[in-house]
Amino acid sequence: MKTFAELGMKKEILLALAALKIKEPLEVQEKIIPLALKGRNVVFTSQTGSGKTLAYSLGFLGKLDRKRGLQMLVIVPTRELCIQVGKELTRLGEILQINVGVLYGGRDIKGDFRTITKKNQILIGTPGRLIQHINDKKIRAGEVKCLIFDESDQMFDQGFYDDCVYIKKRVSSDAQILLSSATISGKVEHFMREEIKDYELHKIGIQIPAKIIQEKIFCAIAEKEEALLKILSKKRFDKAIIFCNTKMRSYSLAGFLTKNGFRAISLNSDFDQKERNNHLNLFRDLHKIILVATDVAAIGLHIEKVDMVVNYDVPRREEFYIHRIGRTGRNDKDGYALTMVCPEDEERFKKIEFDYKLDCGTMSITAQ
Repeated sequence: MKTFAELGMKKEILLALAALKIKEPLEVQEKIIPLALKGRNVVFTSQTGSGKTLAYSLGFLGKLDRKRGLQMLVIVPTRELCIQVGKELTRLGEILQINVGVLYGGRDIKGDFRTITKKNQILIGTPGRLIQHINDKKIRAGEVKCLIFDESDQMFDQGFYDDCVYIKKRVSSDAQILLSSATISGKVEHFMREEIKDYELHKIGIQIPAKIIQEKIFCAIAEKEEALLKILSKKRFDKAIIFCNTKMRSYSLAGFLTKNGFRAISLNSDFDQKERNNHLNLFRDLHKIILVATDVAAIGLHIEKVDMVVNYDVPRREEFYIHRIGRTGRNDKDGYALTMVCPEDEERFKKIEFDYKLDCGTMSITAQ
């Protein structure tokens, strides 16, 4: 493992990292930072929580001109991720005297006034809100020299593909592009081919954290609820996330679990931002709690110490499996993921197992 100095970082960046007690680069940082320093366009896959924010940003930080305005633009799919990335880069920015701003939907656009009137060298934002300000000429996108797409597979699946293409066309034509993604989905592959010229592709680390125990259980639809009760009663957990494929099921399953003595709350795309924040805060703050969520609602969630993930429904898209179970076993912690497979789902789950080379043990209902 190399040091940050050996990767070619400037002295001021090294001092800032030392002040934040960031001592050694992680795998993704060791591989991506040297390429970013050389100005290369890079597409890379890496687990959530692997250190990718510093991987895609450190290589350009030393090139920023404090006398100029916007030079780095980071595009993310959700408010939660926007805030998280903003906090991480602000910690560095405060030491380096670099201004960092965040812009996201779900709040009154008037609340963006302080951000867009400040000379920020770095902006992190969600696509829709960024486009509003670009079109209103509040953001000088043409001066951007480094454009970053974070969690791109989820961002494109959420419907922001065309928005990202539009923003790319508005930034400087010679802007460096870095794209991070948990998986190379069809839309990511199309974006790479059509929108990024002369890029390097790096698949870093394993897609599934090594310490996640994966199991499956075969059951009929009529048996699923009772099987789930048995599983939750036997397994020890403080926080668990159960994934469903529909909003209606997230409501009904959370209600079913509550009636059976569990503390369960739902999360789906029906929720406005205030309701979403309230439920996420409950999940973060309380113990012995279950979050019943849909895939869309869970995009951008970054919650530590999730002990268990249950796929109540086999995901409709293969890459969703990676995103779902990546909520547990983060930062090299132990994790557990169980998928409930009904007869009509068996072929779909077999394909997921084959494509991702999964090693899923089989749990029996009677064993519970």
